[in-house]
Amino acid sequence: MGTHRTETLVLHGGRTALLEIRALGLFEGELREAVIGLKYRNERRQAQVLAGLMSSILPTSTDVITWAPTSAQRMRERGYDQAELLARHLAAHVDVPWSRLLRRLDGAGQTGRTRAQRLAAPRFVAAPFARGRNVCVVDDVVTTGATIRAAAGALLVASAVSVCGACVATVNS
Repeated sequence: MGTHRTETLVLHGGRTALLEIRALGLFEGELREAVIGLKYRNERRQAQVLAGLMSSILPTSTDVITWAPTSAQRMRERGYDQAELLARHLAAHVDVPWSRLLRRLDGAGQTGRTRAQRLAAPRFVAAPFARGRNVCVVDDVVTTGATIRAAAGALLVASAVSVCGACVATVNS
């Protein structure tokens, strides 16, 4: 079980960086049900179970774990950020520090948007604490990859040494 893909990010000024995105598997079956429970049924306990499984896909070079913050609207609706819960539990499982390194600059969520709208991506700004660190960005599901690419780009602009993405599931591999 497990999928991964590597993408090339083009950063401001034409600099490029590689982004490896790792997932437990495809967004189907039990993984899909677990994510839906976490996101839409207030099944917060799923975060601990899924994070335990995700510990097997985390790169050993990770210095700090963070997450791609959900939109303010989704946060108000759910009362929590499912990616933050996953990141905190993952950090506890692997004994790596976690930190809120990203701030979302726009309020639009990705759920329910068209592919073109998703590819426009949310915008993030990263905290200076990212400088010199190997960062893993946690998210629940990667569809187009726009959110994880935007988060990674912000962290690399803030001088992170490297950034990888770790998620529960991906829509494609």
